[in-house]
This record gives sequence, structure tokens and C-alpha cells, in this order.
Amino acid sequence: MKNNMKNKINYIFIALLVSLIGCSDPDEYKMYLEGGEIIYLQKADSLTAFPGKNRIQLSWTSVDPRITNYKVVYSQSAEKDSVIVPASSHNDYSIDTISVIINNLEETMYNFQIISYDESGNKSIPVEIEESSYGENYESSLMNRVIKKKLMSSNGLTLEWYDGNETELGVEIFYSDEEGNEKVYFMPGDESSALIDDFNPAYPFLYRSLFMPDTTAIDTFYTEKATDEVIFPTELKNTVLPFEITNRGFWHDGRFATPTVWTTNNAAAQNGNVDNANGNALALWAWDGYSPVGSFANGKIYQTILLQPGNYKFKATLKSVSPTLNKAYLVVSAGYELSDIDQVESDALGYFRIISNPRPAENDVIECMFTLGSPTVVSLGLVANIDHAQEVVLKKVELVKE
Repeated sequence: MKNNMKNKINYIFIALLVSLIGCSDPDEYKMYLEGGEIIYLQKADSLTAFPGKNRIQLSWTSVDPRITNYKVVYSQSAEKDSVIVPASSHNDYSIDTISVIINNLEETMYNFQIISYDESGNKSIPVEIEESSYGENYESSLMNRVIKKKLMSSNGLTLEWYDGNETELGVEIFYSDEEGNEKVYFMPGDESSALIDDFNPAYPFLYRSLFMPDTTAIDTFYTEKATDEVIFPTELKNTVLPFEITNRGFWHDGRFATPTVWTTNNAAAQNGNVDNANGNALALWAWDGYSPVGSFANGKIYQTILLQPGNYKFKATLKSVSPTLNKAYLVVSAGYELSDIDQVESDALGYFRIISNPRPAENDVIECMFTLGSPTVVSLGLVANIDHAQEVVLKKVELVKE
């Protein structure tokens, strides 16, 4: 009985409330809202922040055509500032993409609030995001990638590097080409070797590493440029009998060895190039049945050095030349290797063909002359085709600038 009475009272209350609402003007309720009816605009959507160097870029979207501008409030610690960003004008509900860069920021974390406004001052609910600004402190902490190895060859300069930081974009290398023109080579961060085919070793090169603190960053940061160079000797070494040999010693029959400093190609190196039966003289030779190879073609022994402009003579003092000789040259070539024997007379800077008829005497001096108009890397030495029982043996080599 009591429950029925309660239900009747509830029904009467609801009926009176519905009757009151139905008889009232909806606008009458605005008097109970301070300032009148509240209008909420669309809040910034898809808000994203992108860090930079003493600046941060913000980007967001909206489809509300009533929005006329946005207020960007940004703060760090107790400091606060703001900027007004106008909205794009559109009358439909197409997507409006807004982007703004906040400049002159300190190197710290910032909090951002984006508030949408219409022309009457109505606003949206704030949308927040945090992002860091980077600057001198970050940049000064960056380190250059470290060079592991430098190799200069006829192909150019090869630079091998240790692995870099995961935020490194790459390395810029500033160098001069063969004509002295300044150039820049870029090696991506995921690589560890760079080949610069037109590098001129007469000039130093500079390099720096490039970084982005974040994959979304809008700025690239750079290390200080470091200076390096490819150091070439400027004079010949190990040039006179007895020629110095490597730690391998006399490895063929206790007689022949490999000279220090001198470069030999595979053809020439097989038989050894220092002969202790001739007082540790420098030799290109072959003897079928005794030497490891009975003959060879295009055998080379040379040194590579950097020379300044001028007129030069490259001289050699003979120990012996065999009675017969296929073909041999004393030669100077531009670059990091002697010319091949078939190109000597067309390509070399200077050459002297060694002949066996008439047969040169011991201590005869042969020479070739050449001129350089600019700093140049040159290779100087012997190139020969050697058959059975043939040899060219030198006591001394000398480079003279006139």
C-alpha cells in the first residue's frame, strides 16, 4: 500500500515538471547562465609538435568554419607567452590545416595550449602538448664521426669511418678537386665508406657531421668542421744500395727480399726485388727454373710522392742490365701508380727506355725529365716486361729539382 502511494506521488511530480517546461520559453533559462548561452567551438584536432633550433613548429587541423583565429599559449616554468594565429577562411566544413613556428625559444621543454576563437570571442576547450626546443647546448655536445682509415689510390680518396650516432644524418666532406675547385661530398649516416674520385691531395679537406635530435625535427644541427689531410711524402726514400728490406727478410733462397717504402705490383713482387748477391740492389728479374715465375709482363716497382711546381730530373744509377731485355722503362707518371708499359710513351710525364744493345755499363746513369705546373702527386720507378734470364738492377735512384 505504501509503495503504491509513493508511485502516485512520483507520477504527479513528473507531470507537473513536464507541464512547467512545456509552458515556459526556452530563452528564459539563459538568464540562469552567466553571460548568456555558452557556445563551444571545435577544439584543435591532430595537434603535433616538431622540435627545432630555438624554435618549435605546431600543426593542427579544424573543420569548424566559425573559427577566425587561434590563441597559442606557451609556457616554461613560471614564464608564459602567447601568439594569435589567424584561421584560414572557409565556409564549408572542409579540413583547415594550420601550422605555426614559435621562434626565439630557450633550450628547454615547453607546454603549449591551442584555443580556438570566433569573431564574438567564443572559444574552444584548450588542447595541450609538450615539446623541447634545442640550441647551443645540444649542438656543442655533438661529436664528429671518426675517420678509421684514409686510402689514396688511382680511384681517388677512400675514407673509412667508425659507426656514427643513430641521430646522425651523415657527413659533409669539403675538398678540392683535381682542378683546385672547392666541392662538397655527402656520405649518408647509414654508410661507413666514402670514395671521392676527383680528390686532390695537394689540399687539406674538412668535414662535419649532421644531426637531427628527433626524426620529426625541423632543423639540422652541425658539428664544428674538422680539418684533415692525406699526407704524401715529398721526397723519395730508401733510394740507395744497400736497399732496406721488410721484416720478412730474404725469403727466396735466402737471396731475394721485398724493399721497404717501394710499391710493387703482383707481377713484379713474385720474384722479390732486393738482391743480396748484388749488395742489396733493387731489381726486376726472372730466371726460369729458379725464380718463382720464369717471366712476367708489366712488372712495376715505384714510389708515390707529392711534388710542387717545377722542372725535375729522375735519375737512376745502373748496377747491371742483362744482354737481352724485352722492354723496360725508367718512368714518371701523374697519379698513384706507374703507367702500364704499353701506355708509357703516350701517358707518362717523362720516361727513359732501357735497352740492352748497346748494353749499359755498371754505374751508368739514366734519367728522364718532366715539368709540373701545379702541386701534383706523381709515381716514379721502373716498369718492365721480363723474360727468362733477364734483369734490370739499380744501385741508386735520385730526384733532382732544377
